[in-house]
Amino acid sequence: MNTQDNTQNTVYISNLSYERDRNGIKSMFAQFGEIKNIKIVVEPATNQSRGMAFVEMSNAAQAKNAIEALDQKNFDGRTIKVKYATPLKASSVSRINEKRDEKKKDLSFVTTQMAKKARNDAKRSPDKFNFKK
Repeated sequence: MNTQDNTQNTVYISNLSYERDRNGIKSMFAQFGEIKNIKIVVEPATNQSRGMAFVEMSNAAQAKNAIEALDQKNFDGRTIKVKYATPLKASSVSRINEKRDEKKKDLSFVTTQMAKKARNDAKRSPDKFNFKK
């Protein structure tokens, strides 16, 4: 799908203030119609906003109006960029899933190694040998 396709109803916003939350984004877009969903992109480690969000409007006309009205406007001292969201390609989705699976494998490996270390430490415990004082 072309990024300028007028049949799309999901909008991508970048350069948002890190303090702008769902309610703040909702107030920006509510004047253009019904908002079906808001997804703020966050840093996984800190759960802090990355200054990007996706807003799904109820129809393409509302999305188009929001883009035309909000793109390059100043909010919270920052010039935001608003455009149609680009759908992920199937190959991108599969790479994301592969990375997620690798992290799970790494985590289970680390967990297994920690369990082995704990077991071995318990075997080496001085209490096991019943040393007499």
